[in-house]
Amino acid sequence: MSPVSLRRAARETVSGLPREFWWLWTSTLVNRLGAFVATFMALYLTLDRGYSASYAGLVASLHGLGGVVSSLGAGVMADRLGRRPTLLIAQSSTAVSVALLGFMHDPVAIAAVAFLVGMTSNASRPAVQAMMADIVRPEDRVRAFSLNYWAINLGFAISSMAAGFIAEFSYLAGFLIEAGMTLICALVVFAKLPESRPAPRARRPPSPRSASGPSCATVAS
Repeated sequence: MSPVSLRRAARETVSGLPREFWWLWTSTLVNRLGAFVATFMALYLTLDRGYSASYAGLVASLHGLGGVVSSLGAGVMADRLGRRPTLLIAQSSTAVSVALLGFMHDPVAIAAVAFLVGMTSNASRPAVQAMMADIVRPEDRVRAFSLNYWAINLGFAISSMAAGFIAEFSYLAGFLIEAGMTLICALVVFAKLPESRPAPRARRPPSPRSASGPSCATVAS
């Protein structure tokens, strides 16, 4: 494929999407770029903290279980409370819980906070998808979701590579950097993304016929 064709294909891929989508896309990319903890959690617990491999597996399972729990409730929260508040709550609480996890020493506390991190870090996903569907036209949604998954994969690939270098320097730095980058995501949402939830449709008042019940006409013969 020629350079001209590549430029045309790239332009067609990214053109026509609203500005709000690109801020949401940027927030997703930054969030995935900072996803270090899930990558080195097992190494951190076994090599740095000295716990057994079975305990590290338990913590990883609790982290995943937290994500399952939050997935069940975060969608309802995004519909009832709104996309933007759900994102702000999820990302802010993720930043706090990830930073807190880096300072935990007690095994019970580590397991509990890891479960909390799993809940908060996955609570934003339904809100992101709902907001994307709100702000992007139906004919552009497949392209928008593809770009979003591309950002997730790109960010995860880079963060996985960076996690090894950060772990060589300091595991605590990894926790704090992820917390800081998640907080940046929350700031992007706060500053650049308005609420996108559609306004609830007003219920139509019942017609006089339906309000008074079915009427019967009696014809005398």
